[in-house]
Amino acid sequence: MARKSKISKDTSHNELGLSNLRVRLNFLEKENSKLIKQIESNRTKLNNLNESIKEVGIQIAQRVAPFRQKMVELDEKIHTIFQEILTGRKLGKKSRKDIETVYYHLQSDGIISPKHLPMESDIFENNDESDDEPNWDSYKGRSYQQVIEDIPKPDRDELKKIRQLFLRLADSFHPDKVTDEAEKEYRTEIMKEINLAYQDGDLARLLAIEKQQELGAIIDRDSSDDLTRHCAKVEAENIYLKDQLETLKRQLKLTKKTQQGEMTAVFKKMSKYGGDPIGEALHEVEAQIAIIEQMHQFVVDFRDRRITIREFLRGPEFLRQQQMSEEELMLEFLSQFQ
Repeated sequence: MARKSKISKDTSHNELGLSNLRVRLNFLEKENSKLIKQIESNRTKLNNLNESIKEVGIQIAQRVAPFRQKMVELDEKIHTIFQEILTGRKLGKKSRKDIETVYYHLQSDGIISPKHLPMESDIFENNDESDDEPNWDSYKGRSYQQVIEDIPKPDRDELKKIRQLFLRLADSFHPDKVTDEAEKEYRTEIMKEINLAYQDGDLARLLAIEKQQELGAIIDRDSSDDLTRHCAKVEAENIYLKDQLETLKRQLKLTKKTQQGEMTAVFKKMSKYGGDPIGEALHEVEAQIAIIEQMHQFVVDFRDRRITIREFLRGPEFLRQQQMSEEELMLEFLSQFQ
């Protein structure tokens, strides 16, 4: 009787161990599925944000283009006129220096672009990028590319895990393994998705494909060895998935904080309530163009001798349209050239 009792206890112990392993495996598999869903959700949010940034950038570029072209034309005209004045007129040493000083202050103040003079090429340096097209990176804040560079890359173990899963899926879905054309076409599409996920180092997507296509290993839930082995496999996957999720969350957060991301958020919010954020921004561009137009006319008047060098050094009228006396205005303007 005692022998029978001992067997009964051993069986009970084994059943309890199997039960715990089944519970643990169920927990790990649920966690695995949850992580994959969270990764897909965050990836969708990031993709949508990047698309929005791109769309806003395109809209801004399209609407700003005519204004930029006008500014470029005016800018080039002002430079040309200054060069005509400095190379075509007989000027005293002091007058030339005063005119050159005004010319370079207009550049340093951002009214016109930085540019070399033939006779004074050493005054400004490193202007190689002055004629570049504007892009998102010209705004303050971090660019999306800078965010990408800061995102940690998968380590060797994770890359090995991704490659192993990729090879397993590729072996199962290779189109050359079937002859039926419909099945071959189906497998080709699946392989495209597998290759894309592999190139992106996206373990979550590869695991999702595996689960969708029911390629998971058949588990003997009455075998403690099988259960233990599969628990270890899923637990290891979950560790990698958690890292991928945290990386994706960080990437999404940093992208939102870039200048592009913040501008896009404001753009969408204003657009939702019928506003025109680009139009608001263009008012400032129009005001800048008005200043450049007046500066252009002012320089033309000096070139054509409609104003004297003394009037030229006093500055254009539009710069004096402030609540100051004439003496204060003159002193302020001339102080820029001390």
